[in-house]
Amino acid sequence: MKIAIFPGSFDPITTGHVDIIKRAIPLFDKIYVAIGQNSQKKYLFELKQRVDWLENVMSDFDNVFVEVYEGLTVNFAKDIKANYLIRGLRNASDFDYEKTISQLNNIIGKGLETVFFISQPEFNHISSTIVREIIKGKGDVSSFVPESIYLDLKQKYYIS
Repeated sequence: MKIAIFPGSFDPITTGHVDIIKRAIPLFDKIYVAIGQNSQKKYLFELKQRVDWLENVMSDFDNVFVEVYEGLTVNFAKDIKANYLIRGLRNASDFDYEKTISQLNNIIGKGLETVFFISQPEFNHISSTIVREIIKGKGDVSSFVPESIYLDLKQKYYIS
Protein backbone atom coordinates (compact mmCIF):
# COMPACT_ATOMS: atom_id res chain seq x y z
CA MET A 1 0.00 0.00 0.00
CA LYS A 2 1.34 3.43 -0.94
CA ILE A 3 0.85 5.76 2.03
CA ALA A 4 1.98 9.39 1.91
CA ILE A 5 2.14 12.28 4.32
CA PHE A 6 1.72 15.90 3.30
CA PRO A 7 3.13 17.61 6.41
CA GLY A 8 2.80 21.28 7.24
CA SER A 9 1.40 23.84 9.64
CA PHE A 10 -1.45 24.76 7.26
CA ASP A 11 -1.75 28.13 8.97
CA PRO A 12 -3.98 28.48 6.92
CA ILE A 13 -4.40 25.93 4.13
CA THR A 14 -4.13 27.62 0.74
CA THR A 15 -5.36 26.91 -2.77
CA GLY A 16 -1.78 25.87 -3.55
CA HIS A 17 -1.92 23.17 -0.86
CA VAL A 18 -5.25 21.92 -2.18
CA ASP A 19 -3.90 21.75 -5.73
CA ILE A 20 -0.95 19.61 -4.61
CA ILE A 21 -3.24 17.25 -2.68
CA LYS A 22 -5.59 16.86 -5.64
CA ARG A 23 -2.65 16.08 -7.94
CA ALA A 24 -1.26 13.54 -5.43
CA ILE A 25 -4.51 11.62 -4.88
CA PRO A 26 -4.20 9.34 -7.94
CA LEU A 27 -0.66 8.33 -6.94
CA PHE A 28 -1.30 7.08 -3.41
CA ASP A 29 -3.69 4.72 -1.65
CA LYS A 30 -3.81 6.99 1.42
CA ILE A 31 -2.68 10.55 2.02
CA TYR A 32 -2.38 11.98 5.50
CA VAL A 33 -2.52 15.76 5.54
CA ALA A 34 -0.62 16.10 8.79
CA ILE A 35 -0.38 19.20 10.92
CA GLY A 36 2.98 19.20 12.65
CA GLN A 37 2.94 20.81 16.06
CA ASN A 38 6.03 22.83 16.89
CA SER A 39 6.09 24.39 20.35
CA GLN A 40 8.69 26.93 19.17
CA LYS A 41 6.46 28.28 16.40
CA LYS A 42 3.79 30.95 16.82
CA TYR A 43 0.63 30.24 14.83
CA LEU A 44 -2.01 32.73 13.72
CA PHE A 45 -4.80 30.17 13.98
CA GLU A 46 -5.45 27.67 16.78
CA LEU A 47 -4.84 23.99 16.07
CA LYS A 48 -8.55 23.13 16.30
CA GLN A 49 -9.37 25.78 13.69
CA ARG A 50 -6.73 24.45 11.29
CA VAL A 51 -7.93 20.86 11.77
CA ASP A 52 -11.55 21.90 11.19
CA TRP A 53 -10.63 23.76 8.00
CA LEU A 54 -8.60 20.84 6.67
CA GLU A 55 -11.32 18.32 7.48
CA ASN A 56 -13.87 20.52 5.71
CA VAL A 57 -11.73 20.99 2.59
CA MET A 58 -10.68 17.31 2.46
CA SER A 59 -14.15 15.86 3.11
CA ASP A 60 -14.74 15.12 -0.59
CA PHE A 61 -11.66 12.91 -0.89
CA ASP A 62 -12.09 9.33 0.33
CA ASN A 63 -8.38 8.54 0.63
CA VAL A 64 -7.29 11.76 2.37
CA PHE A 65 -7.14 11.92 6.17
CA VAL A 66 -6.28 14.78 8.53
CA GLU A 67 -3.96 14.07 11.45
CA VAL A 68 -1.96 16.03 14.03
CA TYR A 69 1.49 14.96 15.20
CA GLU A 70 4.37 16.17 17.33
CA GLY A 71 8.04 15.48 16.90
CA LEU A 72 9.88 14.39 13.80
CA THR A 73 7.89 13.77 10.65
CA VAL A 74 9.91 10.59 10.03
CA ASN A 75 8.70 9.17 13.35
CA PHE A 76 5.10 9.95 12.46
CA ALA A 77 5.67 8.32 9.06
CA LYS A 78 6.95 5.19 10.78
CA ASP A 79 3.95 5.13 13.15
CA ILE A 80 1.43 5.19 10.28
CA LYS A 81 3.60 3.07 7.94
CA ALA A 82 3.96 5.83 5.37
CA ASN A 83 6.68 5.41 2.77
CA TYR A 84 6.35 8.79 1.05
CA LEU A 85 6.35 12.47 1.92
CA ILE A 86 4.64 15.00 -0.35
CA ARG A 87 6.20 18.43 -0.71
CA GLY A 88 5.40 21.38 -2.94
CA LEU A 89 8.01 23.47 -4.71
CA ARG A 90 7.32 27.03 -5.82
CA ASN A 91 10.83 28.14 -6.71
CA ALA A 92 14.54 27.31 -6.60
CA SER A 93 14.82 28.42 -2.95
CA ASP A 94 12.11 25.92 -1.98
CA PHE A 95 13.99 23.22 -3.90
CA ASP A 96 17.32 23.90 -2.17
CA TYR A 97 15.72 23.78 1.27
CA GLU A 98 13.45 20.79 0.57
CA LYS A 99 16.25 18.80 -1.10
CA THR A 100 18.33 18.92 2.09
CA ILE A 101 15.38 18.00 4.30
CA SER A 102 14.47 15.19 1.89
CA GLN A 103 17.96 13.71 2.05
CA LEU A 104 17.98 13.85 5.86
CA ASN A 105 14.50 12.31 6.05
CA ASN A 106 15.60 9.53 3.71
CA ILE A 107 18.55 8.69 5.97
CA ILE A 108 16.75 9.04 9.32
CA GLY A 109 13.54 7.52 7.94
CA LYS A 110 15.40 4.57 6.41
CA GLY A 111 14.20 4.97 2.85
CA LEU A 112 11.34 7.43 3.34
CA GLU A 113 11.02 8.98 -0.11
CA THR A 114 9.97 12.56 -0.83
CA VAL A 115 7.80 13.22 -3.87
CA PHE A 116 8.00 16.80 -5.09
CA PHE A 117 5.16 18.56 -6.85
CA ILE A 118 6.08 21.71 -8.71
CA SER A 119 3.48 24.42 -8.17
CA GLN A 120 1.22 25.26 -11.04
CA PRO A 121 1.98 28.80 -12.26
CA GLU A 122 -1.27 30.19 -10.84
CA PHE A 123 -0.22 29.12 -7.31
CA ASN A 124 3.50 30.03 -7.44
CA HIS A 125 3.07 33.26 -5.50
CA ILE A 126 0.91 31.82 -2.71
CA SER A 127 2.34 30.94 0.69
CA SER A 128 0.70 30.63 4.08
CA THR A 129 3.11 33.31 5.35
CA ILE A 130 1.91 35.85 2.80
CA VAL A 131 -1.74 34.86 3.32
CA ARG A 132 -1.35 35.38 7.09
CA GLU A 133 0.05 38.88 6.50
CA ILE A 134 -2.87 39.77 4.23
CA ILE A 135 -5.32 38.44 6.85
CA LYS A 136 -3.62 40.47 9.60
CA GLY A 137 -4.01 43.54 7.40
CA LYS A 138 -7.68 42.72 6.82
CA GLY A 139 -7.10 42.26 3.09
CA ASP A 140 -8.82 40.12 0.48
CA VAL A 141 -7.55 36.53 0.48
CA SER A 142 -10.41 35.11 -1.58
CA SER A 143 -8.13 33.95 -4.40
CA PHE A 144 -5.56 32.39 -2.03
CA VAL A 145 -7.65 30.10 0.20
CA PRO A 146 -10.49 27.65 -0.49
CA GLU A 147 -13.89 29.36 -0.65
CA SER A 148 -15.22 27.79 2.56
CA ILE A 149 -12.20 29.09 4.47
CA TYR A 150 -12.51 32.53 2.92
CA LEU A 151 -16.16 32.73 4.00
CA ASP A 152 -15.20 31.61 7.51
CA LEU A 153 -12.38 34.16 7.69
CA LYS A 154 -14.68 36.89 6.45
CA GLN A 155 -17.24 36.07 9.14
CA LYS A 156 -14.85 35.51 12.06
CA TYR A 157 -12.04 37.94 11.29
CA TYR A 158 -13.87 40.64 9.35
CA ILE A 159 -11.52 40.58 6.40
CA SER A 160 -12.39 41.99 2.98
